[in-house]
Amino acid sequence: MPGLLQVLRAGRLVMANALGTGFVESPGVLGFMPAISRRLLGEPLALPALASWWCGEDAAWQATRGELAARVIRPTYQGVRSRSFEPQIGGTLPSAAHEQWRARIDAEPDAYTLQRYLPFSQTPWWESGAFLPRTAMLRVYAIADGRGGYRVLPGGMTRIAARDPHIVSMQHGGASLDTWVLREGAVDTYSMLPQRLRPEEIAVHQRPVSSRTAENLFWMGRYTERTEQLVRLALATAALVEDDDDTPSAVLDAISELTQRSGLGPTGVPSLTQSPRVFERSVVAALADPEDHHSIAYNLAALDRVAGSLRERLSTEHGRLVRSMVEDFHARLTRALTPAPAGTDDNEGENERAIPAVPGLATDAMRGALEHLASQLAAVTGAQSDRMTRDDGWRLLTIGRQAERLITMSGTLRCFFEDGAVHSAHGFDLLLDLFDSSLTYRARYPGRQEALALLDLLVIDPANPRALGCVLRRLRTELAKLPGSAGSVEEMLGLLPPFGVGTTLVDLCRKAGPGQEAVVDDELVVALADRLADAGARLSDDVGRRYFALAGLHEQHLSV
Repeated sequence: MPGLLQVLRAGRLVMANALGTGFVESPGVLGFMPAISRRLLGEPLALPALASWWCGEDAAWQATRGELAARVIRPTYQGVRSRSFEPQIGGTLPSAAHEQWRARIDAEPDAYTLQRYLPFSQTPWWESGAFLPRTAMLRVYAIADGRGGYRVLPGGMTRIAARDPHIVSMQHGGASLDTWVLREGAVDTYSMLPQRLRPEEIAVHQRPVSSRTAENLFWMGRYTERTEQLVRLALATAALVEDDDDTPSAVLDAISELTQRSGLGPTGVPSLTQSPRVFERSVVAALADPEDHHSIAYNLAALDRVAGSLRERLSTEHGRLVRSMVEDFHARLTRALTPAPAGTDDNEGENERAIPAVPGLATDAMRGALEHLASQLAAVTGAQSDRMTRDDGWRLLTIGRQAERLITMSGTLRCFFEDGAVHSAHGFDLLLDLFDSSLTYRARYPGRQEALALLDLLVIDPANPRALGCVLRRLRTELAKLPGSAGSVEEMLGLLPPFGVGTTLVDLCRKAGPGQEAVVDDELVVALADRLADAGARLSDDVGRRYFALAGLHEQHLSV
C-alpha cells in the first residue's frame, strides 16, 4: 500500500503484525539466532534454537546436502507463491526424491532452508470411545513489558494434527487444546474477563460518537426532513393542479417559485399560471430523478445510504422501514408513471396535445404513492424521536432535522408573503397545509382567516413543533448540550436569535394609529424569513466544520 510506511512512522496507524515480523518468522533466520544473541546480547539464547541451515549460504548447503534423509525441507520465503510449498520430511521421501530436491535447491538455494528433524510430542485425544495419540505442538506467547523486555505468559495453546502426524496446521484440519500450567500455592486471580460493573464505573461505559457516525446522523435528520417537505410540497402542487376553482395567480406563482427554490421544479419551466400542464409534468419528472440532488428519489436514496452506515445505531425495524420506504416509493412511482393508452386524456387543451402523454401529478396512482410515502416518513420520524438513545449523536440528528426545517419553512413563509399569496383563502389554507398546522389553526380560530393569528401559530408559537419559534427553541436546547468549549457552543448559539424568533408579533405589524387595527407588514415577514433561513444555513455549516471535519488527520470524537 503506497504511503503505508509513512503513515506508520507518523503515528497515525497501528498494525497488529508490525512491519518486519515476516522476516523474523522466516526459518532461514533461525540458523543465525545463536550468533545474533551472542553479538547483540552478549549471552547465549535462553532457549536453544532448532538446528537450521539456510541454503543461500553455500557452506551451510554443502555441509548438509548429503543428509536430506535426516532433514526437513522448508521454504525460506513463505509469502512468495512461486517458492511456497508444504515442508517435506526427508525421512518420509523415497531415495529418488532426494536427488530431485537436491537439484531444485542447487538451482535456487536461497529459497530453501533445511532443519534438523525433531519429532513432535504426542497427546491423548478422545475419539470413538477411546484415547488415541495425536501429534501436538505447543504455542506460547510473549508480550512486551513496556521497559524494553518481554514476558512469557504462562500456559499457551496446543495445536494438534488431523490425520497426517507430520503436519500440525489449522489449515489442514487440525484442532487446538487449552493448555494448563499447574503450580503449588495460591493462583493469581487476575482475569481479563469482564467483571461486574460498580456504580462509579457506569459513566465510563457511555459510548462516544465518532465524527463519521455523527455526520451520518446529522444528515439522516436533514434528509428525513427534506424528503418530508418535498412530499408535502408535491401533494400541495397536485391539489392545485386538480382544483377546478379559480386559484389566484399570486398563489400559483408562490407555489411555482417554491418548487423551483426547493429544486422540485426545474428552473426555466413555465409557471403554473403560464402552462399548468408543462409545469406539472416537469415536477413529475423531477420526483424520480436519481441524479437530481433535490428530487425525492435522490433524497430517499441518500437517507437509505446513511441508514446503512448506522446499523449499530438504528433498530432492525428502523433500518427495515427506511429500506422498504425506498423500495415501495420506487415501485409505486414506476406504476404511476406508466403512460395511459393514447387518446384517453380528454382534458388537455388544444395547444397542449402535442406534449407526450405522461401521467400527471394529480392522478390517483401518483397521489397514492406520495401519500403512502408521507405515512412511512411519519413512522421513520417517530422511530427517530422515540426509539433512539438521547446521546450526542441523537442531538446532532435532531439539530440536522431542525436546521433543515428552519431553512425550508422560512423559505415557504417568504414565498407566500412576498407577493401577498397568503391573503387569499387558497393561499392561507395552503400555507397552513405546508406547515402541517391546519388542524391546530381551525381548532383555535374556527371560521376565521386572520394573518396575525396565522403568524402567531406559524412563527411565534413555542409549542407548535412546526412553528419557527419552536424550531429555534429546540435548536438552542440541543446545541447547548453538545460537547465542546463554552466559547464554541456560544458561537453556534450566537448564529440564532437569543429568544424566540428575534422579534415579536407586534413588531411584524405596521405601525397603527390610536384605535386602528394592527396589520401584518409583509415586507417585515419576508425580511424575518430571510434572516432565519440564512441563520439555519450558517448553523449547518458551522456544525459540520466543528464536529465532522478531520483536522490534522485526527478524527474528532463526541463524548459526554
